[in-house]
Amino acid sequence: MKYSKIALACGLAVAAMSAQAAGPTIPANTKTIFLSGASAPDNFLADMMTGSATDLLPGATLIRSNDAGILHRAYLGSAGPGIAGVTAGTSILFIKRSKGGSVFGVDPVARGQRVETLDLNNCTALTVTAAQPYAWSCGTKGVDPVSAADLGGAAGLVPDFGVSDVEPALFKTPYNTENGLPALSNAELGKLSNKGVNQIMMGIVATDAVAASTHISRSQYGAMLAGKLGDWSQVDGSAAPVVVCRRVNGSGTQTSYNWFFTGFPCNNASLGSQDTPPAGVADSFGYDGAHAGTAADPYIVDPTAGLTIVENSGSGDVRNCLKAAQNGTDFTVTGSNNKVYKVTFSGVGGASKAIGVLSLDSYNNANTAGSGFSFRHLDGAGTFNGATQTSSAGATGIAPSKANLVNGKYDFVVELSMQARNAAAGAGTAITADAVKNAFYTEFVKRAGQTKYTGNDGGTFTSVPNAFATLPTTASYDLKPAFVSKFSRNGNTCAPLVSFPSL
Repeated sequence: MKYSKIALACGLAVAAMSAQAAGPTIPANTKTIFLSGASAPDNFLADMMTGSATDLLPGATLIRSNDAGILHRAYLGSAGPGIAGVTAGTSILFIKRSKGGSVFGVDPVARGQRVETLDLNNCTALTVTAAQPYAWSCGTKGVDPVSAADLGGAAGLVPDFGVSDVEPALFKTPYNTENGLPALSNAELGKLSNKGVNQIMMGIVATDAVAASTHISRSQYGAMLAGKLGDWSQVDGSAAPVVVCRRVNGSGTQTSYNWFFTGFPCNNASLGSQDTPPAGVADSFGYDGAHAGTAADPYIVDPTAGLTIVENSGSGDVRNCLKAAQNGTDFTVTGSNNKVYKVTFSGVGGASKAIGVLSLDSYNNANTAGSGFSFRHLDGAGTFNGATQTSSAGATGIAPSKANLVNGKYDFVVELSMQARNAAAGAGTAITADAVKNAFYTEFVKRAGQTKYTGNDGGTFTSVPNAFATLPTTASYDLKPAFVSKFSRNGNTCAPLVSFPSL
């Protein structure tokens, strides 16, 4: 089945006037399937969808949102031959939202809430190249819910299923939910069927301004995240202000850092963060909130004043924040509250020493020339190259390597969770009420955990034993037992890694 794209014969002059096309042609009877949540799968999503004739949507048209971080993307194509319960050739529009991170793969799924999504009638055609695979750049529609009872804007969509860096039970107030929204009740959690998919490493990240020889301990990193260290004097002896490019509350990546560095919410006695709550943008020494928070009048954060905390909706925004800090260029970002913040890195007069909140799925980005940052060793010194699985000369501590992940030597690791509604809620029906959606979800979960992707990605993921054991043994799954972790938390982030026998 062919999917038309608007011809680009209008030329550069018309494109410069930002003329908008109606959008991609969507065939009648197309089944729309909406996945919301963590950005962790985004880097292998295209491989799952379009990589070969046996993938989910071979040859699909790729669509993106028009924001810098690509917080929404979609694939429009025909179902491949290997989805049990879905007739090959069925027209499917698969939409993935990453804006806001993991909590949007949990709360609106359980509550059946509409959330912001792509507006496929408000698009501009793009030229597809090897480096730029998207055929369309689109705006968004709908608003996100502002309370547990609000179903959101009528223009939005209810997610069919969600993905989160950690299991749904970890999204607790006050630090792991967005904009102070209440955590899911036990009854709401009971409306989710979640499955552990694979393991992903979280990383120690720093801009290039931080020397590779700098020893960074877990306690030092945690203190910087909490705003307890305003400068680098206790880390490398310099007076440079600390800059933190973190994620917004509700992000699964941020939730993972809150767990690892503060104990929240696993430490029930003290809520795990009594002395080290994660610092927010308003804790920045140079924060100026006397503005409208709009694109024309953004809130200002001045890094020259000292400690600077920047909250970002997506991992792409974090990477752009780190790059701007390294290059000394101003950085503008929209927070989870839809307010706009401008960080005036240009006033520093050079590179800033910044750390970040990123999973290792960004290792390819770190290895790109000009990225401005690198992954570091845990409790040691040295940079790590995920593509080559090598460390810088003289490195100490624990490298975030594939081998260390498989063998349980690197414990800053969480288990990606996918979940769907098992009962009707809000404006959403149970996933089982739609045979095509349920079959697609089931197959998607299987493939996200297979070693075809976790084994080939270089150094980010491993399959977890329970997920790997259920995979079909067909050739298309490209099973690699060597890339199945020997340790697992069994879907409980608060539990220690437990050894499993070799498969």
